[in-house]
Amino acid sequence: MWAASYSNSLIQCLIRIWINLGVKYLSETSTVEHFSIVIADISSKIPEDGITLKDFLNIIGDRGLFMSCMILTAPFLLPISVPGMSIPFGSAIFLISLGIAADRRILIPDRVMDHKISKNNMERILQEILNILIPLEKYIKPRLCYLVQGDTAKQVNSVMIAFGAVLLVTPIIAPMGDFFPSYGILFISLGTLENDGYMVLAGYLTVIFTAIYYILIFAIGITLILLFLSFLGLHIH
Repeated sequence: MWAASYSNSLIQCLIRIWINLGVKYLSETSTVEHFSIVIADISSKIPEDGITLKDFLNIIGDRGLFMSCMILTAPFLLPISVPGMSIPFGSAIFLISLGIAADRRILIPDRVMDHKISKNNMERILQEILNILIPLEKYIKPRLCYLVQGDTAKQVNSVMIAFGAVLLVTPIIAPMGDFFPSYGILFISLGTLENDGYMVLAGYLTVIFTAIYYILIFAIGITLILLFLSFLGLHIH
């Protein structure tokens, strides 16, 4: 009798442990579903005749400013991006991130907010970011939380996003010029949302790499121009 009672208690204890482990596992891996639901909800609200950036941000609504920055990187996450989007989207990311840093809402100019995107392009954008996020979620978990928690961390992260947005709208002709800064913004935004300091750190490194890359491209371009002018017999002093 005692053995049966002990056995039942042990089984119940093991069941509770497995339930707790299962809840923990589900809580750590539910973000993919969360993003899928969010993006499906946003996609379902896009009108057939397209959507302005203002209406798009209204749909995102209270899901968070960092999520807005993250989703706005979507057109640039492939080496070949959707043309004509870096200035309006990059400007919106820049102003939103400044608002986060200053802890106040910054008005985005109507010229940027009234930029209209077709339904087809917007659905492509949302699907693309979902394709990127699902593999990333396998590696995301809370760590190095001092990089994501607290007002100082939030301000530093938003300033780095703003810097990445400046690089995004910089009119420089470079291979994958929009690709690198958009991933920096994505990593910082996603890491902040998921309390993953490693992801934020990857965003920092990507933004810094982009800045160095742009400087090198600019220096090479100037050198080639000077060499070409010298070849033509023109010398600039």
